[in-house]
Amino acid sequence: MSPAPLLLLTLGVSCALGPGERAETPPDMVLVPGGPFTMGRDFSPHPDETPAHTVQLDPFWLDETLVTVADFRAYVERGGVVTSAERIGYGKTAVEGMDDWEWSAVPGATWRSPWGTAPGAPRPQDDEPVVMVSWEDAEAYCRARGARLPTEAEWEGAMRAGARGRFPWGEEPTLPSGRYGLNFWQGESHHKNERLDGYLYLSPVRAFPPNRLGLYDPVGNVWQWVADWYAPDTYSQRAALTTPALNPQGPSQGALKVTRGGSWWCSSSACSGYGLFARGKTRPFAPFSNNGFRCAKDVEPAQSAKRAVTPIGVTTR
Repeated sequence: MSPAPLLLLTLGVSCALGPGERAETPPDMVLVPGGPFTMGRDFSPHPDETPAHTVQLDPFWLDETLVTVADFRAYVERGGVVTSAERIGYGKTAVEGMDDWEWSAVPGATWRSPWGTAPGAPRPQDDEPVVMVSWEDAEAYCRARGARLPTEAEWEGAMRAGARGRFPWGEEPTLPSGRYGLNFWQGESHHKNERLDGYLYLSPVRAFPPNRLGLYDPVGNVWQWVADWYAPDTYSQRAALTTPALNPQGPSQGALKVTRGGSWWCSSSACSGYGLFARGKTRPFAPFSNNGFRCAKDVEPAQSAKRAVTPIGVTTR
């Protein structure tokens, strides 16, 4: 286990678990210790991101990285898996040279070939996040692992990790070192990607530094499916509660599922939603070349009986 998850496990024990208790770490997952955090923001051009409100979470496990091509291939090879793109016969993708907001339905595009099977089409690498997977595909994968998709609140609490800005490190996409901290589209339009972050489309899941909880790709690279149905007034309804929402799960039904974090396709001129605030939404059966996911898992009830009062990402030592 890397140093960041080890630090997080210690933090989880000190502020979320009972005295002397230590949760056993599932492979390649990080313990998010739980606690209160401020979700959303008060001022935004997008009303569904407002207002800021307090949410309380119990501890949970979360994948350290996005699910990779190699991870998904191993799952498929166990048999019986037919993805949404394979059922409908195409996937939605975009490439350099297309207009902003333009997407193409590519016959034969699947998680194995997100940009289609034509000669010269990009081929996914094993250490890149799997894409061209729908919400239904992602939910089935997590369920097969004995896990689940994180809720939108869990996703934001974990990725924010105590930060209040647009990114886990501040308001700009560059780190204090001057390097870019995430994979997104640099260019005046989608006719050309300047690749200042080093990538045209997808990047490996560990290409950029993790957040303070040890979670990679907290923003950028791919939009991340979460469990919740989308509603434009979710935040305003929670803000009206007399006490902070505890482990909220979103609306009970809907037409679209929430995605978070932005993707390689997001730019300053189109889909500027890369960051910690933006709420994407997509039909649950729709496969895109910029949607991926990670899985979450509940902490055993006995281990999470002590509810944390320390904000997520803030150490008590």
